Amino acid sequence: VVMGKKHEFKKEYWPIVVLGGFIQLFAFIDILKSHEFKRGNKLIWSALVFVLPPFGALSYYGFGKVKTD
Repeated sequence: VVMGKKHEFKKEYWPIVVLGGFIQLFAFIDILKSHEFKRGNKLIWSALVFVLPPFGALSYYGFGKVKTD
């Protein structure tokens, strides 16, 4: 770390951050509306979504959400 050098968040990363935020938000809303899960329950999936962003949300869609036809 260089003294006096300010670390900036690069503008190129904002779309990734926003997309990750939307994925988390939609996953959390889906968890709150759902009553059935393949594995776990609302509390577990809600905690996972916020503890491991965005991997928690992606794992919910891959392993927790019950697919409806």
